[in-house]
Amino acid sequence: MAGLVVSIKDQMNQLIRLAGLEIYNHRKEIRQEWEDLINGLNRRRTMIDVSSEEQRILLQFNQLFWSLIPKFNTEEDINEVLRQLQSDWETINRSILQPHKLMLLITLLEQLAQKTINVHGKNDIHVHQSIQQFFSLVLQHLLVESSSHYLTIEDFFNKMIDTEDSPFLWFAKILSTDKGILISRFVANLRLEIDETYQKMVASLQGPSIELLSEAILRLLSDSLPEADLEVVPVASDKESYIYCLTKSESEKFKPVLSLLLHMFEENEKISEVLEIKNDWKDSLILFDEWIMLARNFQEAIENVVSGFTKYLPFERAALFYYTKTETGEDIGLGVMGHKIATKEIRSIRENLVNLPQITKTLLHIQPLYLPNAEAVLPKRFVQQFRLESLVIVPIYSAFTQQILGAVFLDQGEGEKFAISTAMLSVITKFGQHAGEILAKYSTAKENIWSVTNKTLLSNREIEILKLMAEGKTIDEAAELLFLSKYTVRDYITIIKKKLNAQNRTQAIAEAIRQGFI
Repeated sequence: MAGLVVSIKDQMNQLIRLAGLEIYNHRKEIRQEWEDLINGLNRRRTMIDVSSEEQRILLQFNQLFWSLIPKFNTEEDINEVLRQLQSDWETINRSILQPHKLMLLITLLEQLAQKTINVHGKNDIHVHQSIQQFFSLVLQHLLVESSSHYLTIEDFFNKMIDTEDSPFLWFAKILSTDKGILISRFVANLRLEIDETYQKMVASLQGPSIELLSEAILRLLSDSLPEADLEVVPVASDKESYIYCLTKSESEKFKPVLSLLLHMFEENEKISEVLEIKNDWKDSLILFDEWIMLARNFQEAIENVVSGFTKYLPFERAALFYYTKTETGEDIGLGVMGHKIATKEIRSIRENLVNLPQITKTLLHIQPLYLPNAEAVLPKRFVQQFRLESLVIVPIYSAFTQQILGAVFLDQGEGEKFAISTAMLSVITKFGQHAGEILAKYSTAKENIWSVTNKTLLSNREIEILKLMAEGKTIDEAAELLFLSKYTVRDYITIIKKKLNAQNRTQAIAEAIRQGFI
């Protein structure tokens, strides 16, 4: 399928990049306070007791931390930056600083960052959460040995290059961008004794294709390596691309073995990805819950639910619909609110679910529905009005009260196609359930607080009469147009005023317009 594949990892990485940007923008103040704190630790033994050696390690960590901060604001892979931090930390620490002291000191660094950024007017919950998540990941990587992560293709090449009798002469990690093919990393075997200047020149190369890039590298290194005897081989996984170089004689022997090894690494990466998704969705769900619980009333809770689906999941637009039964037993879907979609347009929607059997089935089974093509399920008028392509429909459900409250519709924006994995749909299920539990707390047996839209209280006939009243029609004119008696229309108006808590017809029309259904 054309279009993007939505990923919760990408969404969480955006959160980390936001934190990296804010920390970088305030680096002078935060770094100075952090250095002052480290230098003063021995004078503040009541807070934490560190030896002179531990203090030295912390100052080294300080330099390491700030050298890597700019990388969180580039296109470089976040995991790679964190792994680099992890590896460099192991080199300088060597188990000198005890874990409990490290945890306390990283917490103090986070507090300094939060305080400094807040002082500069960034007292924003999303910035706060991003910094919290940033330091949580940093601490996680500092406390876990780098050898514990799943080996990747790049790990394999690194090990092979370092081996004295390795057949690999060099390898390069390739990055595809709008500007073309770039080299994000280049490593040569030490026995080649390639000058550092040449290595930097190679690392700066870019071109329109991997083939041309490979030729350029061979020409640049022709003084060290006989080009005619060499072969450059491309390797690609689902996420990354590499090229490696060896002699033609070695190539014939190693290609079959390497193909098997690379297949094993790809399988290994898939297992690693599943574990990362588990960690990411847990973090994302915690942040989502925190965001909703900041609401001071039901209206704000609804707003936070709708916006939260796009802030903590990889979607651009969200619309919330309420599910109810009318007095005549009809199952109705009512528009409540939109995020990056006009709420007035969403609130104008009132649809009988008999016309949408797949959505009804989705609600009853409490499972998200992924629609590669929205037109296959939704009425054409909605598809055209909102320019829908791919779509995910998420039931909002409370297991505690056994209530189906409604559904959230999610997409990537007007006319955007996207694919979604089964694992991701499972994650979204949890978001729908958590939203349902929180929103259900606002409902009581006596009063349906979802009447924020009040559409659940009005029948189609009542809405028709309201529209005619808004157009200036008299009771007699409305009766004639609707083939009703004037007494029946008058009774409808009385009911409408009561439902909308209006004193007269003018107030009822004003309230109906405010609520967005006429």
